[in-house]
Amino acid sequence: MEFAQPAHLKVIMNSIKSHFFDQFAIFLSVTCAIHCLFTPILIIFLPIVGTTFFADANFHLWMLYLVIPTTAIAIFLGCKKHKDKIVITLSALGLLIVTVSTIYQYSLQAESGDCVICASGGHSISNPLVWVNVLAGALLISAHVRNYKLCRANNCKH
Repeated sequence: MEFAQPAHLKVIMNSIKSHFFDQFAIFLSVTCAIHCLFTPILIIFLPIVGTTFFADANFHLWMLYLVIPTTAIAIFLGCKKHKDKIVITLSALGLLIVTVSTIYQYSLQAESGDCVICASGGHSISNPLVWVNVLAGALLISAHVRNYKLCRANNCKH
């Protein structure tokens, strides 16, 4: 015999799932920003960083594989409750920018598999692609923070 799950338990479990995905997505966006802004500096002062996945040509693609589903799940779970158009707009714009930027960067890879931008020290602050990625990350972080706050406000009983 199977017992039905109480309604309040379902709300709590969905809230935990939504909060986890928002927090993880914020972590991923911050990781992208750190990668764009600090990898060149770290490589200069700590050359061993150049051998890690942070300096790998496929780093952007791996992050995209994590960011898209995490953002989609978090925003879907949250917007199912609060239906906030600002959250949807910020996340859609952030995902669009980061996807187009990643595809563009990936298309510049040399035949050897090396990222042309990474290999040429292109992650400098003067490179517009760095700022495009930081903008996309800021949009995604804003969307997830707003989603997180709206979800918490909807679940608040006091």
